[in-house]
Amino acid sequence: MSVPHARGFLLVRAAGGVWGIANADVDGLAARGTGYRISACGEVLAADEILGVVEGLSVRPAAPVLRRYWSELPAGLAVYGRLPVVVVDPRYPPAALRLGEEGRQPGPGRAGEGQSGEGQSGEGQSGEGLDEARD
Repeated sequence: MSVPHARGFLLVRAAGGVWGIANADVDGLAARGTGYRISACGEVLAADEILGVVEGLSVRPAAPVLRRYWSELPAGLAVYGRLPVVVVDPRYPPAALRLGEEGRQPGPGRAGEGQSGEGQSGEGQSGEGLDEARD
């Protein structure tokens, strides 16, 4: 499924945040229990919800001061509509997105846990969440 010429970013919701992965880096996507398994750059990532693909995302570098608060410096930061997006390099995924031993564990009930109902309604599965964020 890898599409090297694909533009844009795959936006996903995981661990209470919105994350972006360069579309060209995504090798595969599969439903897994109540969430999704994403293969990218040889890594396996986990997401609670797929929000869609966005082409015109303006990614800015993260300020070095962010390291003070978060040891896993992202590839960049962006805003899509009203949604803050953490853009990651899938070769160095943050623990919040890793699937397996070091990161999140797959299993029932993972999506929406501790998120005050967010992600449980199916919002955004066909892109409607992205449209609402843009308004």
